[in-house]
Amino acid sequence: MRHTRAAVMRAALRLLDEVGLDGLTTRGLAQELDVRSPALYRHFGSKRELLDHMAATMIEDAFAHLARPGPGQDWADWLAERGRALRRGLLTYRDGARLHVGARPVGNQVVTSESVVEVLGEAGFPPEEARRVILVIGRYIVGWVVEEQASAGRSAEGESREAADADFEYGLNAILTGLRASLDGEIR
Repeated sequence: MRHTRAAVMRAALRLLDEVGLDGLTTRGLAQELDVRSPALYRHFGSKRELLDHMAATMIEDAFAHLARPGPGQDWADWLAERGRALRRGLLTYRDGARLHVGARPVGNQVVTSESVVEVLGEAGFPPEEARRVILVIGRYIVGWVVEEQASAGRSAEGESREAADADFEYGLNAILTGLRASLDGEIR
């Protein structure tokens, strides 16, 4: 039975959800697909390449419903919406954030990053600063979700999902407020 690259990817994401990143092996994926391990290398040259594409697929899924800012939409509101979508996407899979740590951009991720740089450029950020904005927000979110997923089931007494969401929003808002002040020349 032949599997498409997309089918292998979806099976890998399902397996990630079942066994976590530490339990994810190409041997286990081959068993899941009822093929021999070397068959996977038709689609991916290495496990690292597979992991990079899994991370990219998660991002593509998270951003699938998002578009460029609408007329009059504030860049910071648009960026916050993207940040929330990324967080939801990472939380969709067991160890989703850990999978992203060290992943290299592939496929449409490069195009997506370029379009975000373009939007931020239209807001007034120079290209290099726009690239840094993407990194800062992305790393905040991935780090946040790594912590969330690592402490799942071990929440502090009385901590609720609403409190965690509020804390996340506080941090995201603090970053965006600082970026706005920087853009407005209030800080450098």
